[in-house]
Amino acid sequence: MTLKFFRENFILLFIVNTILINNVMCQNKKVIAKAGGIEVTSDEFRLRYEFTPHPQKLDFNEIEKKKEFLYTLIAEKLLAEEAIRNGLNNEKEYLELLNYLREIYLRDALYLVEVKNKVVISDSLMNDGLKKIGKEYYIKFIFSTRSSEIDSIFTLLKNGADFDSLLINRPEAIEQPQIKKITFGEMHPSLENEIYYLLPGMITKPVRLSEGWYICKIYDLKKREILNHEDKSKVKRIISNREEEKLYMEFYRNFFKGVQVNADKEIFDHLVNALFSYINKNEAYFSKNSRFRFQLGEAEIKEIKSTLSTDLSKVFIKFDTDPITLDKFIINLMYGGINFNSSEFTHIKNVLNSKVRDYIQNQLLVREAIRREYFNLPEMKRDLQIWSDYYLSHILMKRIYLKSEVTDNEALEFYNKENQIVQLPDSVKIAQLLTKELDVIETILKKLSAGEKFTDICREYNYLNILGADNYISEYFPVSETDEIGKIASRLNVNEIYGPIKFNNGYLMVQLLDKKPGKKEKVGLFEEAREDIKSILRSKKMVDSLDTITSSLALKNGLVINEDEMKKLNLSDVNMIVLRRFGFGGQLLAVPYLKPHSSWYNLYLDRLKKDLP
Repeated sequence: MTLKFFRENFILLFIVNTILINNVMCQNKKVIAKAGGIEVTSDEFRLRYEFTPHPQKLDFNEIEKKKEFLYTLIAEKLLAEEAIRNGLNNEKEYLELLNYLREIYLRDALYLVEVKNKVVISDSLMNDGLKKIGKEYYIKFIFSTRSSEIDSIFTLLKNGADFDSLLINRPEAIEQPQIKKITFGEMHPSLENEIYYLLPGMITKPVRLSEGWYICKIYDLKKREILNHEDKSKVKRIISNREEEKLYMEFYRNFFKGVQVNADKEIFDHLVNALFSYINKNEAYFSKNSRFRFQLGEAEIKEIKSTLSTDLSKVFIKFDTDPITLDKFIINLMYGGINFNSSEFTHIKNVLNSKVRDYIQNQLLVREAIRREYFNLPEMKRDLQIWSDYYLSHILMKRIYLKSEVTDNEALEFYNKENQIVQLPDSVKIAQLLTKELDVIETILKKLSAGEKFTDICREYNYLNILGADNYISEYFPVSETDEIGKIASRLNVNEIYGPIKFNNGYLMVQLLDKKPGKKEKVGLFEEAREDIKSILRSKKMVDSLDTITSSLALKNGLVINEDEMKKLNLSDVNMIVLRRFGFGGQLLAVPYLKPHSSWYNLYLDRLKKDLP
């Protein structure tokens, strides 16, 4: 992989919060496309375009990329409206998923009001931070979990004992082969406040943190007299985060003070046994190199759910009003996931207990947000509408795909029509990695940025994948054979990396290693070509159906596109993965991944011309 490739095609990771999302959406809102009751505004187009990775098409200029994306966004909204007309918005799975998202956004709205928006940076805090940011301290530490031991060590040091002689025989010495450089914001404020007023050769008094007691020695100090804009921004960010943490802890203590909600012990034990049984039965199925030994997501929880013998409608979480059934809790587990580092029964029980406790706390936060009617906030309605359009359009597309069957007679007719010559699809060779955790994506992208090869990263993490448990590099396969992966690979340049995108039970990243163009081949016997022909026709049927439906909807709803307004948009074209972190925990892709679907537009133009007088 060349440096030039990285500069042009590397997908960056960007983490945003709600405030930044809202700032992006608060541009001058103009409608750039409208069809019936749906519209694409300039601010939504900007958000979706800039926060979505794009395949690097060499023959596409900026205007063409904008057009393709706009047509895809229009199609999503039209198909979502059609899904509603077909009653797909009443599907149980859709309602469960939207409710899960709604609760995340409700908690986030409460966090903004009670924590984020209350952050104030005083002049004294800012001035103190500016004094500290120009200092670099070089330190080592002695650590103990026992106050009597740390007091004894401190007495020895005060009486002239050598710090290094005491440290060298202690376990924490292994963590400190070299003197460590620290700057403002890199350690707990309590410890930082002790260090930042000392000179080289001095030691701190014992400082107690949650994990134990520390004594630090200053070996050297370097100062910078002149601060730049980046220094000042860093100080502001560090102080803001610290003040936010203080407000969060204050709210947490007050909000949950005296609150007690219990879970049904019998149902809890039943669920622990089901998890224990599943993990131990399927232990070989899980990757040994992942951050968590056992990662359970939607597919695994569904399977566990099917084995439960207890009534899912039973009350599991005993709220005084609107108690939570076992079924609702399991739905939350499906979409939120649960991870274990051991198959031991006690570990599984402890992790589930923590999950139940967190769920109860989250439900209390959600109920408070509902009481305050935060579900009526315009920004919440907007964000949920984006996700709703995405999921509804995909439910409809899945229905269309399942109906795209090809009979033997259709395949034979095609075979005879083409005089026994079959145009084979392109073949590709790829490396792929599938992870269930967005946090892992951050690690992967950092490794890529540091110059590591994607194939080496795949080997290191070796997650469950669609090519096989230990096979992260594929053989050559036709792009028509693996549906979404084949489509992605067909659009990439060799060595280009794409993703992550939401895929089945996780997030998928793909690198195209090589591509071979498909050839026209003379086939002697129909039986030899039947499955290849069916695959070609099935894909074509699905695309044709999708194009026909979308173009019909565009005609029926009087599609109007303001192309001039779209061209005026000055958009960032950095290929960027954007994660959105929510208040009180949780993160998602900032916007749904938009799979290219623009081929309907040419059919729409053809049909529009025919309808003109």
